[in-house]
Amino acid sequence: MLEIAKAAALAAGKIHMDNYGKTLNVDAKLKNDIKLEVDKLSEKAIIDVILSAHPDHSILGEEGGSIDNGGAYHWIIDPLDGTVNFFYGLPYFCTSIACFKAPTEPINSPRTFKDLGEPVCAAIYAAPTQEFIYAEAGKGAYLNDRPIHASTETKLQEALLCTGYGASQDSYDRMFGGGSSIAAQVRKIRCLGAAAYDIANVACGRATGFFEGGVHAWDIAAGGIIAQEAGASVDAFETDKASCRWDTIIAAPALLPELKRILRGA
Repeated sequence: MLEIAKAAALAAGKIHMDNYGKTLNVDAKLKNDIKLEVDKLSEKAIIDVILSAHPDHSILGEEGGSIDNGGAYHWIIDPLDGTVNFFYGLPYFCTSIACFKAPTEPINSPRTFKDLGEPVCAAIYAAPTQEFIYAEAGKGAYLNDRPIHASTETKLQEALLCTGYGASQDSYDRMFGGGSSIAAQVRKIRCLGAAAYDIANVACGRATGFFEGGVHAWDIAAGGIIAQEAGASVDAFETDKASCRWDTIIAAPALLPELKRILRGA
């Protein structure tokens, strides 16, 4: 499964770099977002790789290429995370691919990260830097074949956090509500524009944590698997089932309780 995920990520990454810096076909311009032909081409490439190997698997994709085959495994994919960065030429974007065993027990409401299923593998590929961050359940996490580990920081004031905000009001509320209250208590907060890559950097130990409200399952699925395998703690739950939006905190284990208290009042 991991080799399939890697192959699919590489196929998408090639499309990214073949089109990066060129005149792009825009499918839709939204107030705070943009949809490109590259997104759809990348998603098709990923789906083709997965289904050629496992035609009975199901796929949830950001660009509407979802397929429900009712099989024992399902994939959650973001073909181009950081589309706006890509459009403006900022080299901070990636493709994100996760595979889970489909849940067999009744699903909680609201869903938590565990309700996505039993993790199998995940791959995040950032083509501009050629960074391949991946994990297989129970076998640790890796960056270009080197083991990676999340931060073991215990002091909030030493933390570097990543966050983001998109087109939804709840994501703005998260950034300028809980985010502003925590800003003075940590070393720095960075908003870089690609949630999956942010979470991968938490897994690599480059960032101490990540928080964002209003992200989608495809933004956090692969990163969540990789972060867990790298030793980070993942706390995510679905806040809006209709739009598949999630509230997510991923961080060094010792800092998660304090981050939840500040960001959620929990």
